[in-house]
Amino acid sequence: MHAVKYSTYLLALMFVLASSSAMSDPYAKLPDMGEAIDRDITTQEELAMGQGFYKALRQQATLIENPMLNNYIQSLGQRLASSSGWQAYPFHFSIIKDDDINAFAAPGGYISLFSGLILRTENENELTGVMAHEMAHVTQRHIARMIVGRGSIDLTTLAAVAAALVIGAASGSTDAGIAAAHLGLAGAVQQQINFTRDNEYEADRIGIKILADSNFDPSGMVSFFDKLGRQEGDGFYVNNEMLRTHPVTTNRIAEASNRAEALRPKKILNTPDYAYAKATLAAELSPQPLVSASALAKTDNKNTQAVNRYAHALLLARTGQGQQALDILNTLYGKNPENLWIGIALADTQRQLKQDQTASQTLQKQLTYYPDHPVLSLKLAQLWMEDDPERAYQFLRQALRNAPHSDALLGALAEAAARANRPIEHHEALGMYFMAQQRLPEALSEFETARAMTPQSTQGGEAIARQRLDAQIKLTEEQILAARERKKEQRH
Repeated sequence: MHAVKYSTYLLALMFVLASSSAMSDPYAKLPDMGEAIDRDITTQEELAMGQGFYKALRQQATLIENPMLNNYIQSLGQRLASSSGWQAYPFHFSIIKDDDINAFAAPGGYISLFSGLILRTENENELTGVMAHEMAHVTQRHIARMIVGRGSIDLTTLAAVAAALVIGAASGSTDAGIAAAHLGLAGAVQQQINFTRDNEYEADRIGIKILADSNFDPSGMVSFFDKLGRQEGDGFYVNNEMLRTHPVTTNRIAEASNRAEALRPKKILNTPDYAYAKATLAAELSPQPLVSASALAKTDNKNTQAVNRYAHALLLARTGQGQQALDILNTLYGKNPENLWIGIALADTQRQLKQDQTASQTLQKQLTYYPDHPVLSLKLAQLWMEDDPERAYQFLRQALRNAPHSDALLGALAEAAARANRPIEHHEALGMYFMAQQRLPEALSEFETARAMTPQSTQGGEAIARQRLDAQIKLTEEQILAARERKKEQRH
């Protein structure tokens, strides 16, 4: 394997792909993929870089932790991914809490959306349009193309600094600005203009196909970028990061529009979840929930849409007006018993008002509509955790069979095991949780602790547990060793 060489000039380009002006024939000079990139940087190295990036991102960014929102975005992403033809590694989607209108793709399939972008979309087609565009940057390996043959920098350092720059750009951090200046990022972007212009056209082309094959309306991507371009002069959009990193030009919009029209599917499958996801995010991030709740109360009547009454209830719950929220949600739930968003909001409010038994009944009824749903499983286990941790532990074990890599479920399993006085299972679950977050040394420590606590029986479940832990320890050690070897290669 060739040692991969990197340049500090590429730090800014890890998460954004800049361009400036249109070409007369945007598809005429797309870079040839071939096997050259694989010889210089493999998909496994991209994945390692992305895992390091995501670890740094979690440490430095404020991520939206709402399980329903994350499940919704991940579900949309998986629907798109199933039509992308990409199999090298799975996609992972996260939401950064920031009002900026931006999104970026990192190596290894890590896609991040800013909350401000989600709130500025007008429909699910626009949201998935942005997601598909960023996914296309991954499937076409645009970051790998830009990395190959340039300079020398450690993968982990690259990931960590890139994450810091993302957060610095989003937060307006002066420290990040100074760092960017020292790294010569502006010059780096300028040097890559001709190359990344092609990337943007290619991401449009591939993204539109992914959308059409997933039965989304691909014109959503066109309309969102066009909307940003047309409002570039508006004060709200001035200095918008997405406009700088995904420049909108007349030619680009025209080309994308023509392709979208030609590929528009006959049957478009949009889910009703979009409106509830957007309402949930807006209510969670409202800087003045009491003012927002009062505004919605003025328009609340028998003709008010269910999603607006739902948003009103969420805002009331945030301001401590749980009973008023409960009254609204009970009415909505009576008319919409299969609505997952309303059902979970109702259970959350019941729990807020110390009505745990009723909340448990609400969640269990929802499970009859959505068997094995990971968010319902998490909420129900958390509800049982204090009074019956063993029940929560057994329930979570079952839930993880359908979602074995869920950070939230693994973390809850570790807590339930500790509360149920299952120390071996606690340390093993914590190890799996750390593995999911790419915290390998911590994972190894937890697996070794669990292994040391397991009795030396040669029969039954204890012997099976030792074999399982031995396999987990070996896998973790191999991953740690591989990471060290990559660092050695990059230094030479």
